[in-house]
Amino acid sequence: MSVATRFLLLSALLAGGCDPARADSEGNTEEEVEQKTPVVTQTVGRGSIEQALTAASTIEAERMVTVHAESTGRLISFDLEEGDDLKAGAAVGRIKYDSQAATLDRAKTSQEKAKRDLEIVQRLHKQGHASDDELTQAELAYKTASLDVGDSKRNIRNTRVTAPFGGTVTERFVTEGAFVSAGAQLITITDFDTLVARVYVPERELDRLAVGQSALVQGKAARSRQGQGTIKRIAPVVDATTGTVKVTVGLPPELAGGDKGFLPGMYAEVRLTTERKDDVLLVSKRALVREDEAVFVFVLQPDDTAKRVKLDLGLEDAERAEVRAGLSVGDEVVVTGQAGLSDGGKIERVDASGEPLADASAAQPKAESEAP
Repeated sequence: MSVATRFLLLSALLAGGCDPARADSEGNTEEEVEQKTPVVTQTVGRGSIEQALTAASTIEAERMVTVHAESTGRLISFDLEEGDDLKAGAAVGRIKYDSQAATLDRAKTSQEKAKRDLEIVQRLHKQGHASDDELTQAELAYKTASLDVGDSKRNIRNTRVTAPFGGTVTERFVTEGAFVSAGAQLITITDFDTLVARVYVPERELDRLAVGQSALVQGKAARSRQGQGTIKRIAPVVDATTGTVKVTVGLPPELAGGDKGFLPGMYAEVRLTTERKDDVLLVSKRALVREDEAVFVFVLQPDDTAKRVKLDLGLEDAERAEVRAGLSVGDEVVVTGQAGLSDGGKIERVDASGEPLADASAAQPKAESEAP
């Protein structure tokens, strides 16, 4: 700086009646006054935490079958509606069997004739008037006629439609009086006691799961439908393409059907708890600042500055994280406003609406362990 410039600057300062190092009310020069960062804080506490897997699934019934007609004819005595309950072996309907009955009569007539012919050949064979070949043919004819009678009886039995197991009619395809062919769909029966949700979990979580372990099942659309299921099966193989394992979660009868229960075809979320810890140090995940593989928080100091502290974390859920090292019970951490903070930066406590707190200690949020 030239001599002339220094002279002009000094003259201006003297004219303003100010010292070059004008001080504020606290004794700091203007260059030293630091803008405080408004922050929301929360104290650290202890509590319980669970680590869980959440996966989407579709509710299925392991025992659900569509009953087909096993004979051809007009459907009679078919008075069922969707929602009707059936017991195992209960009559579902009947197919008119006049043609089958006529076939049975003819088969019985042929059987009687074949029986008489066999008796005649047997007597002649004993007398030496019939050959062994004639006897064999007569025995074969009688056996064939008897098989025809058995087939005809089975065809008549097939005109009677029965429930293969107990359950609820969930779909009806035909009505009474319709002409059906063998193989036609009649009704669908669902056993609501066998509802399951199948999910696929990463292979790395396999050792944390076991048959009999509980799982929370909640409807994705019908959020009010929820309850505890149980792991029924864990597949003995890993899908090499996806690296996942199929886990079947069974639903108890009280969670099936009805006004508040699950129904086949519903979408649901299954939450499998893989690990739980009690009485551990917990911090809100809103306080975490992640940089590459490291995790930090800003801890408030007695002089209203924020210290940047590195953490060692354990289990995490949706809102909290376990702190294995870096914090202590009662530490006050920044949960909102840390984006503009630097290590050692000054802070000003504010509430959720951004208003400064007159008494910060009286207005602190609950610690993590006390949060509902």
